[in-house]
Amino acid sequence: MRKLHFTASFLIMLFLLICTFPGKAAMASGEGAGVKQKIYFQWMYHTYKQNETKEPVIRKTMVDYSTGLFRHEDTVIDFIDTSKDYSFTEAYGSNTKSPWIRYSTLYTASNQQILKYDSRSNKVSVIGNVSKSTGTIDEIYPDANMYVVEKGPREYLVYSLSTNKLIHRTKERPSEHTSLYVTNLLFHNDFDPEPTKGSLYVTPGKNYVSGRGYVDNPGEYSYEIRPDGSERRLGSYRKKNTDDYVYKKMLTSSTMYKQTKQKRMFKHELIINGKAHTLLESNSAKANYTFGVAQFSPNGKYVVLWVNYTENGRRVPGKEEYRIFDTSSAKLIQTIPINTTGGSSAIDFGLGWVNNNNTDHIMQSGLLNKGALRVIGSNLMTPSRSGNVINASSQREYFYTFDLANYLTINDPVPVKYKGEYMQFQGQGTFRAMDSTIYTPVDELVKLIDGNVNRSKDEIIVKYQDKSFTLNPAKQIMWKNRIYYPLREILTGVSLKLLVESNPQAAEDWKELKIVD
Repeated sequence: MRKLHFTASFLIMLFLLICTFPGKAAMASGEGAGVKQKIYFQWMYHTYKQNETKEPVIRKTMVDYSTGLFRHEDTVIDFIDTSKDYSFTEAYGSNTKSPWIRYSTLYTASNQQILKYDSRSNKVSVIGNVSKSTGTIDEIYPDANMYVVEKGPREYLVYSLSTNKLIHRTKERPSEHTSLYVTNLLFHNDFDPEPTKGSLYVTPGKNYVSGRGYVDNPGEYSYEIRPDGSERRLGSYRKKNTDDYVYKKMLTSSTMYKQTKQKRMFKHELIINGKAHTLLESNSAKANYTFGVAQFSPNGKYVVLWVNYTENGRRVPGKEEYRIFDTSSAKLIQTIPINTTGGSSAIDFGLGWVNNNNTDHIMQSGLLNKGALRVIGSNLMTPSRSGNVINASSQREYFYTFDLANYLTINDPVPVKYKGEYMQFQGQGTFRAMDSTIYTPVDELVKLIDGNVNRSKDEIIVKYQDKSFTLNPAKQIMWKNRIYYPLREILTGVSLKLLVESNPQAAEDWKELKIVD
C-alpha cells in the first residue's frame, strides 16, 4: 500500500483554491502537539464517489476542534485485484484500548483476510487469512484481542488476533460484554462475577422441555473466554431456586450501587462511604407503586433510573420518566419526563453514553428522541450526528484525541469565518441544537468580528462598530462559564449577514459559515 500526501505544489494550488473559491477547501489545520481532533476512518471501494484515487483506500479524516476545519489522508490498499468482486466489513467489536488501530475483513471469492490499519504510520497490513473451507469470519474483537470464525452449526472457532492461533472452540456464538453501564437484569443475565469489559463470554444453548419451557443444554454453563482461551466460569447472584437477588456494583472508589429483590419488594440504593441512601423502593404487591431499572454513566458519576408507574394494579401507559442521581451525594438532580404512547421495553429504555461509552454527561435514549443527544443537568438536545464532516452511523467509526468533559455535544464544530479568518474555539465551538438553531460562543464571535461585549448584572450587550445588540437571557446557554447564543440573531442585530457554504468532500449536511458586511 502507499500513502497519498500533500506536496508543496499541491499546497500552493490549495491556497489559490481557497482564495478563489472560499469555503470549498476546508481541509486545513495540521497536526501538532495539543491539537484536539476527531478522527474518522472509512474503508473505501475504488468506485466510491468521493474516492478520487480510483483505488481501494482507507481514508483518515481529521477534524480540528479549534476551528471545525478538516483534512484527510488516503492510504491506498494496492494488493486488491479490483477486476474481481471484493468487499470490506469493518470490525464491530469494541476498540477502546488502541482506537488509532483499525481492523476490517476483506472478502474475495476464495479468501477472507483480516486487515490492520495503523493510523499513526498510515500502514495497512494483512494479519490473518481464513479460507472459505475453514469457515466464515463472524466478527473481530480488538479489545478482547480475538476474532471468531463460524465453522458450521453450533461450531465456533476463537482465534487470537495477535498470533492467529486457535485458542478456543465453542458450540454457541460468543458475545462481547459491553453493557457495564446497565444492571445485568436489563439484559436478562445474572452473571457473578461480571465479565470484564470488552471480553467474550458464552451462554449455554437452550432446549425446549415440555412442562418446563426452555432450559439450558445438559452440561453447558456460562463462562468468559480468557485471553489464553481458558474458561472463567460465571455464576449467578440470584438466590438458588428463587427470583430473589442482591446485586452490587462499585461505581467509584467510595460509592457502591446496590439493588435488592425479595419476593415482591425491590430496592435501589447508593452506599456512599458506608452509608446507605435509598433511591427508589417498590412493593409490587400493592395496587399503586413505581418500578425502576438502574443504569450507570461510564465513570460512575450518575445513576439513571428509568421509572414507570402502576396505578390500581395496572401499568399507566405513557407515564414514565428518567430520574438522574449524583453518586457523590445520592441527590436527585434531574427528572426527565418521557413522552410515549405505550409501555416501553428493555430495548427502548437502555441509555447510550457517547464517545464509546466513556463520557458521563452526554446521553442518548430512544425514549427521548433516538436522533438526539441530551446533556445531563440541562434541557439542551443536539442532533446525534447532523452536520458532521462524515455522516458516520456508529461511534466505532471515529475517536477523539481529547476528553469531552468540557463539551456539550459530540458533533463537529461548525467553522465560522470573517474576512478570511476563522473563529478560534477555546472549548465547545459553534454547534447546532435539535431545532437547527446554530449557537456560537459569544466571546469568540466578538473577537472574530473585532467587536466588544459589555456585561452588567442585568444584561449582555454585543457591539460592532456603531451597532449594538442586547442578548435575550432566555436564549442564552451557559456552559463551563461561557455563554452561547443563536449566531444569526447576533449578526442580524449588528447588521451583519451570514452565508452558508458546502464542501464536496464532506457529508451533505456539513456546512461552513461565512460572515459578511
